[in-house]
Amino acid sequence: MILQSQKRLFFMTMLLFQLSLSSPASGALYLSGTAFQDANGDGFLSPGEQTIANITIRLSLEGNVTSTAATNESGQYSFSNLSPGKYELTADPSLGRSLSAPGAGRYEVTLCDKSGFGLDWGFFAPANLTATLSVREYPIMHPTSEVAGLWAGKYNASARAYLSPEIANKMASAPVTSFSLLDRLKYTPSERDQGTCGNCWAWAGTGVMELDYARQKDVSDRLSLQYLDSNYNGGCSNSGACCGGWLPDLVGFYQTKSIMVPWSNSNAHYRDGGQGCGACSLVSASTISTNPHYDLAAISVNTIPTQKLAKEEAISNIKNVLLQGKGIWFAYYLPDKSAWDSFFRFWRGEPESVVWQPDSACGRSFNYQNGGGHAVLCVGYDETDPNNRYWIMLNSWGNTTGRPAGLFRMNMDMNYDCSYGDIGYGFYWMTLDMSYPQGDPELSQALPVANAGANSPPAKPAKPRGSSAGTLQKSYSYAASAIDPDGDDLQITFDWGDASTSQTEMVKSGTLAQLPHSWSQAGTYLIRVMARDENNAESLWSAGKAVKIYAAPARTKDRSAARAKTENAGQGKGTCPCSKKS
Repeated sequence: MILQSQKRLFFMTMLLFQLSLSSPASGALYLSGTAFQDANGDGFLSPGEQTIANITIRLSLEGNVTSTAATNESGQYSFSNLSPGKYELTADPSLGRSLSAPGAGRYEVTLCDKSGFGLDWGFFAPANLTATLSVREYPIMHPTSEVAGLWAGKYNASARAYLSPEIANKMASAPVTSFSLLDRLKYTPSERDQGTCGNCWAWAGTGVMELDYARQKDVSDRLSLQYLDSNYNGGCSNSGACCGGWLPDLVGFYQTKSIMVPWSNSNAHYRDGGQGCGACSLVSASTISTNPHYDLAAISVNTIPTQKLAKEEAISNIKNVLLQGKGIWFAYYLPDKSAWDSFFRFWRGEPESVVWQPDSACGRSFNYQNGGGHAVLCVGYDETDPNNRYWIMLNSWGNTTGRPAGLFRMNMDMNYDCSYGDIGYGFYWMTLDMSYPQGDPELSQALPVANAGANSPPAKPAKPRGSSAGTLQKSYSYAASAIDPDGDDLQITFDWGDASTSQTEMVKSGTLAQLPHSWSQAGTYLIRVMARDENNAESLWSAGKAVKIYAAPARTKDRSAARAKTENAGQGKGTCPCSKKS
């Protein structure tokens, strides 16, 4: 109890220190931090760890050292009266110690409107240890039965990811045996470490966002995890980011914020690695600078079909999304302590060349006390050896001696329908559908990027129009249109809700395009449309139109109504793309 009180006092003192400096007099800006003895080697300043005096810190602006400072008796340093700009901080070596934080060996900070704090330097001295370090424990998510059910429901309710027919055809004729998006990510393996915080879901989701921005804007940048941690549900209590979450939770957060904050912004670098579920974020949200930032127009979750499919079809769907340049958010459950201990041994002790078999515990009952879930970022695959095919997964547990890049390999020949008693499916594959306004002027003013004149994606199409009811094997026509802000020609893709899609020819922006379709099984189907411009930029998927397909002919009244709607699709109000649509 005393230790817990000391920990709370330590974090409260740090928060008050941040707030006391967050409004510097006369608009002057500061950069400050602490040098400390990283006793446990985790890279985070923790309660009870000693500070270090007389460490020389060097400040550079645009590659030139402009100032130096030595840490005082309390281990603290500060550079004051700074102008806005892009700064780099480095620390001189300390005799007998190795640098454990920051992992990159330096800090890059963009000063705009708020001073930067917590630019701490950890030094690990193994020769001074009086006891052996304990084996690191890695955080996993422990949802309740109700929360797990809610997450599964969100997965089932999300739109399906677009599967490119062109990529499918290329894979069939000339398979790509290995592929990786890792070179599009800007990351430092040792800094990609959630620590004791259970926010793996946010790390993996942010990675998908970073890859999407690189795909659409050709800009690779690190986005701030701390911005989400400090703002998510107030940054505190049992609803904080460290208590676990799901990809739709990240989407809901960014739908509200509509901006993405770079890691290099003042106080946006990750500092919550020593926190856990129920604790408040170490960084006050008000101290994080949101200038500069990337603007976000829209973001939504897409599920990648893998469940209840043949294995090769599931594999093909995952590859298709990766080959579009999109990262994949992969969440997996393991049912009990035995299964997790096995994975921990694999992560700690095996090199990256060893392939993990994720489905060895399938069929067991899920234990809500010591079973749990984890989310990682799928960045590619390799099947050059057909007998050793695997997915490439980027974790958020830092790196190890055997895993310098923070990666692990997962067997591609897995059971994609793996399930456990009392929780259901064990594996979930998702990605994001994102769009951006043109130009991102706020960021370009402070961080020049090569995106001038960038192509804008088409606007989200309206719900498709056509019959709401029909019968088996009969063809029905559906119409849709979309607007491209650049006036580009568009191709409209119809998702018929039965695992099939159709594409129109290229049409002028705003043109109403029609395609026919028939269904082979009775049921209710949801038709959606998506537009792609001539530069391959994609819109979001439209809202779905529900269509009821009957095994026998529908009742006369329904059939007449359906015929009337079909006949009216090409005349009167139906031809106006600007008219209000339901």
